[in-house]
Amino acid sequence: MTRFLLSISLGPVQEFIAAARKTADLEAGSTLLVDLVGAAASEFPAEERIYPASVEAGGANKILAVVTGDPAQHARQARARAQAELEAQWELYSRQLAAHIDEARARAQLAHFLEFYAAWVPLRSEADYPAARRRVEALLAARKALRDFAPLAQRDPGLPKSPLDPAFATVLRLDDNGQLPEALREAPWNFKPSEVLDAVSLLKRLRGRAGRDVLNTHTLAHRAKHPGAPNSQDEDFQPDGAYYAILVADGDNMGALLSANDTEDAHHEISRRLDTFATQARAIVERHDGHAVFAGGDDVLALLPVTTALACGRELAEAFRHTVRATLSAGIAVVHYREPLSTSLAQARAVEKVAKKVPGKNAVCVAVHTRGGAPLRVAQPWDGAGALEALARMNLPRGLPYELSELAREWPHGVSPVALSNEARRIARRKATADGERLDEEALRGWQFDGPQHLRDFANLLIIARFLRGQGDRA
Repeated sequence: MTRFLLSISLGPVQEFIAAARKTADLEAGSTLLVDLVGAAASEFPAEERIYPASVEAGGANKILAVVTGDPAQHARQARARAQAELEAQWELYSRQLAAHIDEARARAQLAHFLEFYAAWVPLRSEADYPAARRRVEALLAARKALRDFAPLAQRDPGLPKSPLDPAFATVLRLDDNGQLPEALREAPWNFKPSEVLDAVSLLKRLRGRAGRDVLNTHTLAHRAKHPGAPNSQDEDFQPDGAYYAILVADGDNMGALLSANDTEDAHHEISRRLDTFATQARAIVERHDGHAVFAGGDDVLALLPVTTALACGRELAEAFRHTVRATLSAGIAVVHYREPLSTSLAQARAVEKVAKKVPGKNAVCVAVHTRGGAPLRVAQPWDGAGALEALARMNLPRGLPYELSELAREWPHGVSPVALSNEARRIARRKATADGERLDEEALRGWQFDGPQHLRDFANLLIIARFLRGQGDRA
């Protein structure tokens, strides 16, 4: 019987996960996607399935399997399994709010939610595998470019759109004034008046409430100065610190790794290594006082205190190198705990793309997003990030980076770089920390600047270092 190489992609992914107001919603969306991929992947026995190695781990949103029989039928059954899992999750979590939900509208939205694409090619022998894999991936990419635009007739005149997915109207029943009923705005639900949610957003909210305790943004900001602080559920809690970090990491040149090891057995082994790394990644993030929202395939999304984010990223990169035998690049966005979560996630993903543009990759980009100014960022290979880590360990005097920036801005054109370096060191010597500490003279001897721009870049590096030390909320 002819074997086929079958490739499947499920979505939506990033925009679905990012559509969240709370960190619990964020994780609920991530784990829901893992469950849907796992359900679809369970159509294929372990010996047929190349990615993911484990249906429990879920991996990324991709399935690759070698099947016998009708590949179209396998694809239909995989999709049916994913849809059944989505509806089972809805039934499990929505029953507690059944009296407040327009069930018909919700079911219609759930039926319209999944993006499912599949492609397959014959696989006549093991020697055909490399060419077949390239062909099936090209076909899948072409299929994904042919979007399905079947409209959903929601019959929703007068109903508000969901703030988390404006393509859909709310499935919550409103009162005679067109508002959420008081029962939903009070304990235990505590919906905000604007949270007129669609079916999938509501599922994420209910699933998040029932799931594990996910660190919220004000607790993450608080942990910069109070490691291990308990997760505060008081929305009026004022953290001792205003910033936390979002880390987004992704394997480098994975296509090249697969092409260099282009056999079924080798890809099974790489898939197993990726699952092992995902387990390691969750433990690494937890050791650094953070929360792994997603770890699957070669991707990691984690929430961390600013004080541990860089060290966590480095340890993740080392684990990836040893386990997967490839390199990992990461973006770390330092963001305000009151900033909308969707905005902060977009900033973190943008920073990761900057890291991916560093020549040779195996890099990290750290960006500080203050509420009132332009972001500051530094991107460099992991091997060159030691200087930033060393600066982040120093108790830098308050205001020093800004005085150095002012010096660079006012420095006369053409004056000796030696004089500039001496003046920068003089300013640093007279500055003291709040505890009366002064910078080590040995460290100051290394301050050599070849011009004002070099000094300005260094001053920005000091600002970033202060944020990574948990001092960035003080000027």
